[in-house]
Amino acid sequence: MIERIKRWFFERDLNAQLISKKNIRNGVNAAAVIGILFDGTSEEDRKIVHKFKKQLNPNGNKKVKSLAFIQNKLPLDNIDYDAYNQKDVKWYGLPFGEKVEEFIQTNFDILIVLCEKMRPHFEFIIAKSQATFVIGPNIERSEQYFTFIVDNKESVGLQNLINKIIVGIDKIAIK
Repeated sequence: MIERIKRWFFERDLNAQLISKKNIRNGVNAAAVIGILFDGTSEEDRKIVHKFKKQLNPNGNKKVKSLAFIQNKLPLDNIDYDAYNQKDVKWYGLPFGEKVEEFIQTNFDILIVLCEKMRPHFEFIIAKSQATFVIGPNIERSEQYFTFIVDNKESVGLQNLINKIIVGIDKIAIK
């Protein structure tokens, strides 16, 4: 019962704040601004994403921005990356805060979602994102938000998911 009430509040706020998105698809070749949304609770996963960000921008001519969700309620004052945690998520799943709003308002050419499960706060950020191309794993409600879905049934771990996303992007990129 409480889960249905939470979902109702979440859907109400999500639908009230959604704006109609332009479905302009420029492809992945012209991507100059790339966003990465991920669960950064594990330090190992944060290191993998940091390495991935460097791999996406070897020449330094692209803007690569990430936003991590940290599964705790500790202060995030002394971290050197953009993150939000449970203190920045309302009781019914709606995220808020400066870092979240800044990430949502960024006009990404590509938004890469590296989540194993579609949590309400991830769903809200993805739904409100200004990204023109959204790629991520085959998770709950991914067909509703993602432009390109990567099959992750057999993959275990974040690095395997990243590898599958790289292969998928390589297949659709114009050579």
